[in-house]
Amino acid sequence: MQDFQGEKIQQFISVSETTVSYPETIIVGARPGKTVTVSAGVHSREYVGMEAVMRLASELTPEQICGRLRLLPAVNYQGLITRSADVCPADGMNLNRAFPGDADGTSTKRLAAYLEREVIAASDALIDLHSGGFCEALTPHVYFHGVCRTEINQASQAMAMHVNVPYIVRSSAKNGFYSHAGQCGVPAILIERGGRGIWTEEEVLADMQDVKNILRFLGVLQDGILPAQREPRVLPGGYYEDAPVSGLWYPRKKVGDPVTAGEQLGEIRDIFGGLLYSYTAKGDGVLLYQTVSLGIEKNHPMIAYGLWS
Repeated sequence: MQDFQGEKIQQFISVSETTVSYPETIIVGARPGKTVTVSAGVHSREYVGMEAVMRLASELTPEQICGRLRLLPAVNYQGLITRSADVCPADGMNLNRAFPGDADGTSTKRLAAYLEREVIAASDALIDLHSGGFCEALTPHVYFHGVCRTEINQASQAMAMHVNVPYIVRSSAKNGFYSHAGQCGVPAILIERGGRGIWTEEEVLADMQDVKNILRFLGVLQDGILPAQREPRVLPGGYYEDAPVSGLWYPRKKVGDPVTAGEQLGEIRDIFGGLLYSYTAKGDGVLLYQTVSLGIEKNHPMIAYGLWS
């Protein structure tokens, strides 16, 4: 990438030997500093982060930036336009399950390889914005690295402490965009806010404020406002459960509710009302997100909750 100083560059990036492309805005400050990537749209129907990154790209100026800020509002751009089921339309793969990528693989694997080579490798930190899926509700929370090198885990948690959410969750994931960044030695976090295939002004502004606060903490955004450190509850892990059978899903709790080990959290019934499966909590914690549609498909997300300890 050409070394501009004090410029804002907006362009589409094409991944070679695929039909995949995505938009990016690069803001190069007039002063040196870190390179930070802010991404959204890894999943094509998680709109809060996409709108937030688009607005940041419009609002922020090179004069405010020290270093280089890369803004990716819709990594799965084709999925956004076609409203695909959170997969990349070219091959039906979930980008967040395609890391590490393969430069000789399918379109999504090639995109993952490109992101690792050209985005992750060029970043000092990464912020990835997500929402609940098209049929999911969630309570706002943020994930930080838990299975990377100690210094990467610590840097990731320090970033997460500047997000205005009630819970930050230690993650053991390795193969998502932000998770793989940590495996590559780049501290990253994943912010979850919104869901159900909609976005609101309040949620977009909250995402924008979170990103700005982290950028201030990292020294990349210098707008005269000091970074605010929050005091969210740190959760050491959690359970992320997929449906074991297809059927009709009846959750028993709301997102943000506390859960108790042994408590029934929901059940799956067949179309005639027969019980197919009952799910009980495996530990004490808080309900982070869950499917809210009546129909649920086997091996698709059902419910997730973080553990108090």
